[in-house]
Amino acid sequence: MKLVYFNDFRLGVLKGDAVVDVTHVVRKIPHTAPGDLMNGLIAHFSEYRGALERAAADGTAVPVAQVKIRPPLPKPVNVDCMAVNYMEDGTRKEPAPINAFHKSPGSRSWIDVIHSMQRGILFAMSSVL
Repeated sequence: MKLVYFNDFRLGVLKGDAVVDVTHVVRKIPHTAPGDLMNGLIAHFSEYRGALERAAADGTAVPVAQVKIRPPLPKPVNVDCMAVNYMEDGTRKEPAPINAFHKSPGSRSWIDVIHSMQRGILFAMSSVL
């Protein structure tokens, strides 16, 4: 399941090239901002997963081209990055060693991360949980 924020930070589920609004499913998660909502959803994902899946299956999909994709965590505190070749093209015989590094809001290259997020990186819940 791929979750996205779109338009005025509505929560949606990406289905192919369309988004289904599922904001109503998570309205009881205490939050004061979109980042709080996403953090609360991550913390309680197992409680909401079934309802999100049903809402995505039953809801009306809107083409991605007709919405504005927003950053998944509007004001991230930490970003841990993994620099590794995942062997998609078959050029490696074995997995490369994982090279992790941290980006903090105070780093000079942080602006590149923010710009990438503002361009609409999708948050894939299944890859985190």
